[in-house]
Amino acid sequence: MTILLFCLSIVSYGQVEWSEKQKEIIQTMEALSETTAPDGKGADAYGAFLSEDYNRWTIGSSKTNNKENWVDGFKSWFDDGWRVSERKQEIMEILIFENYAHTRRIVSETYLGPKGDISVSKAALAEVWEFKDNKWLLLRVNIHPLEIE
Repeated sequence: MTILLFCLSIVSYGQVEWSEKQKEIIQTMEALSETTAPDGKGADAYGAFLSEDYNRWTIGSSKTNNKENWVDGFKSWFDDGWRVSERKQEIMEILIFENYAHTRRIVSETYLGPKGDISVSKAALAEVWEFKDNKWLLLRVNIHPLEIE
């Protein structure tokens, strides 16, 4: 069986350099992603990056998820043995307004299941991050699934 290694690559469009605050948000995105990797720390570590008022919606769905629902679902997925073995993100923009940041990015992920199952996804994310207690927390995310090329 081929072992897939977790890989996070970042491509930015429209902006050559990031400010220090923008870099903090990118580092937070990376740390959040690392919780889902083969050696990731799982649901509790993932949940630590979410605001208490976290809300997630996938466009086309009639359901939104709050922090508790999303972390519970992630815990089940992670405990079943699923991991993100590869992730690529294209950051379109990061706009910061006082204690909030609005980000737009495209994320492609490869998931590795407990029996070697592989699944892939690609989605456009529009996010709102909140700077609270001296750290960036994900407050809102709207996800638009994209076709895999």
